[in-house]
Amino acid sequence: MRLRALHQFHPTIAFGDAVGNDCFGLQHLLWRHGVRSELFAEDARPEVRAFVRDGRDLVSEPQDDAALLVHVSMGNDFLDDIATLPIPKAVVYHNITPSRFFEGISDFNRHYADLGREQLGRLAERSDLGIGDSEYNRQELVGAGFRRTAVVPLLLDWRAYETAPSERVLRDLADERTDIVVVGQILPQKAVHDVIAGFARYREQDPTARLHFVGSHAMSGDYLERVETLVGTHGLHQAVRFAGSVPLDELLAYYRGGTALLTLSDHEGFCAPLVEAMRFDLPIIAHAAGAIPETLGDAGILLQDKSPERVAETLDRIVHDAALREDLIAKGRERLAEFSPERVGARLREALALVGWTLPVPKRRRIAVVSSDQRCGIHDYSGALCDGLRANGHQATFVGVRHLDSADLRKKIADIPAGVDAVIVEHEAGIFRDVPFVQALLSLRRRKIPTVLSLHELEPEKFHHYRMLSAALHFRPRLRFLAESVRVPWVALRISNWFVRYRAVLGLMGALPKRIVVHSDRSGFWVNLLTREMSRVDQIPLVLMPLENATPPRSDEEKRALRRKLGLPEDRFIFVSPGFFFRRKRFLEVLSAAPPDALVVLSGTKSDWDPRYFDEVTSFIAERGLENVKVNDEFATMGEHVVASDCVVLFYEDMFQSAIATQAVWAGLPAIYSDIPGFHLYRGAGLVARDTAELARAMREVQEPETYARLRRQVGILRRMLDPERFAARYLVGLE
Repeated sequence: MRLRALHQFHPTIAFGDAVGNDCFGLQHLLWRHGVRSELFAEDARPEVRAFVRDGRDLVSEPQDDAALLVHVSMGNDFLDDIATLPIPKAVVYHNITPSRFFEGISDFNRHYADLGREQLGRLAERSDLGIGDSEYNRQELVGAGFRRTAVVPLLLDWRAYETAPSERVLRDLADERTDIVVVGQILPQKAVHDVIAGFARYREQDPTARLHFVGSHAMSGDYLERVETLVGTHGLHQAVRFAGSVPLDELLAYYRGGTALLTLSDHEGFCAPLVEAMRFDLPIIAHAAGAIPETLGDAGILLQDKSPERVAETLDRIVHDAALREDLIAKGRERLAEFSPERVGARLREALALVGWTLPVPKRRRIAVVSSDQRCGIHDYSGALCDGLRANGHQATFVGVRHLDSADLRKKIADIPAGVDAVIVEHEAGIFRDVPFVQALLSLRRRKIPTVLSLHELEPEKFHHYRMLSAALHFRPRLRFLAESVRVPWVALRISNWFVRYRAVLGLMGALPKRIVVHSDRSGFWVNLLTREMSRVDQIPLVLMPLENATPPRSDEEKRALRRKLGLPEDRFIFVSPGFFFRRKRFLEVLSAAPPDALVVLSGTKSDWDPRYFDEVTSFIAERGLENVKVNDEFATMGEHVVASDCVVLFYEDMFQSAIATQAVWAGLPAIYSDIPGFHLYRGAGLVARDTAELARAMREVQEPETYARLRRQVGILRRMLDPERFAARYLVGLE
């Protein structure tokens, strides 16, 4: 079977854990192979909920040339329902911790660990293939009854780690002391008690050494208390730190600033922190248990004996032997190749071939992206899409077309070379006239160039012939009754004429492209105006767009310097509302809600569609004598004013989707959004206001340090999820 769709299910999908990262990494890998892949879950955590569908939707998914990857890492009541689905299935097994490790810790986890192993056996009866992310896990699949099995390593997407490490943690680790790092949950199978005993012995010869436990203790139960008692018994209270679950920037700082990674776990099905440590040149000591030996290879020191004496001796070697450290770091870099997307993709294709499922090999394409040639949101979006396509290995060329210039459109389409593999059109009504645009699509179809039509605003009012039809329907009698009785058939003829033209344009716009992409629920609601073949339609969120002439400050000092340059206060909280001055952006309401101790920057220019609103805003400011407002109407510095601010306010009345919201995320800034569907995607990265009273509260709340830090973490997750490289691959899914 040549796969056209390979979906994935895991009971719980979150951002940052090993299984969730594997799901998202495989999804991008499958998109690059040209295969559709949706993520389904019973519970998607808030930070990724917009990117995951309800597991119950699997029942209605088309099953032609489709299969399902079922990720298993624990028992779940919903897994038995998934097992009975008629779609072909392969299990991706991440290991289930044996229930004995939860004795006296968590009856809940003990129950679901036992249930999970029972369900694994039932899945074996109903699945075509079992995939372990290690040989250790593959052997457990064989024991559970899977007839065909394979190994595909866990996929770690290093782009998710492309963020600046925490300056605070780096400063803490920057002195000359030894810092031993342990990454993982505080649970018995992680053998935290053995780590403390070994570290206590080592510290006898290195009395300033510190031990950092980085990982959640939400499920630790009284094991955490036992461990803390052990710390006290050894007199290590000043040397041992339990950091808990930390944001990514802090985790990266521990990897970059630590002396060594220590793992003495008694049970691991893969152990992702080993690979992460290799990536960040942190030497490794690990206990040879479970899948640790095969994951680590020769990139660290394996301990068969983890007695305190042996652990102390090995720590001493890895801390003080510079040649050994350099050798381990070099071997770690070599070992990373085994976990590259290319290698994992090849292993996945080999595994699926065992059951006759064919996954296309990714190929480099020549792609033309057609859109506006003017400096505007859709122009910048098209540039970001080109960057994303290039990051996926494609040759992407941007083709700019003058607004409403049919001759220029014909020329630009004719100039697209015959060797182009696909054309992506980023469409808005103000760029293309309807009939010439359909003629351009027809020209590409005749030349056998597949087209992806990306519609940013789709509804009837966006089409010229619909507006003419609507105007004809609402004609008003101007003559006497007899004269009007003659006029009515003429109006009816005109209505028929506009209706036929309207439907012809929509029918051809829907039929000629190979794929249709929309970017919002609002456009998705109207897409059946164009086609009933929903298999050709995909809803893709806007990818991130950089702000023109702006670079986000890398430190507080850089931000203060930028503020000095722009004449902004250095130590005041600054809100910014950027973009053209449209009435629907409700700038007056933003100004009314703003706290007097904060500054509001309105950074944008007059709109040709609503020029009077700019004057209304400036008059409002003058009449009320508002001194905490700055209006910047220089387009060239709009981006700098955004990145120099602390929070973006987007209290819009209405919209399809928001390019400025993606730019706020790109800049790393939290936002305050109005409660409309177009902003639902960004809710985790900002506060939501339904009215001006809630807006005023949100503008105060966002200044609270804990709230601001939480929102910044969520913005970091959205930056990764909406990376142009990630979603650009999805544009090409289904193209031969």
